[in-house]
Amino acid sequence: MTWAYRCWIASGVLLGLLGVVYILAGIFADGPTLLPIGIGIIVIAVGVAYVLLGSKAYVGDARWRSSLAALTLVVVIMLVFLSFGDPALAFTLLAAVIGLLGSLFAYRPEADAWFNAGSPPECPEKSTSGKGKSGGKGRVANGKSRPGGNTRPAENRSGANGAASARNKQDRKRDRA
Repeated sequence: MTWAYRCWIASGVLLGLLGVVYILAGIFADGPTLLPIGIGIIVIAVGVAYVLLGSKAYVGDARWRSSLAALTLVVVIMLVFLSFGDPALAFTLLAAVIGLLGSLFAYRPEADAWFNAGSPPECPEKSTSGKGKSGGKGRVANGKSRPGGNTRPAENRSGANGAASARNKQDRKRDRA
């Protein structure tokens, strides 16, 4: 999971730097300047999104990992087509591919164990324990501090059986009706 995070951060920083280069090229270039400046702003925004979503995914919430994986894939696909129109976007495509590589690392079996070590934090509206959003103290898995609950896998938690029995009760009620 650490390599996925490193790839996401590196890609975000490279995209940010390339965005600044595009803005500077638009300012100092002769001719129309709106297109390079607009592209630079969009590339910086995508780079910042990579860094922010990567940081949220690194703490162990699988929802952010999925969002970032979708974002990296969409950005790479768009840049493949856009780089034919503007060859300078090929450098941006290379930086975005590094982020896509991070998303691939995030779905390896070792990373799945990282994300599946516990459930994500509960919503405050649905919390029954009254402990708030985080559900108590953080957990430590593989030497990393992560928010949420228990460090044991879901199949070993006592609450997992309760959730399964609640689903069984709902299924039985549906069958009766």
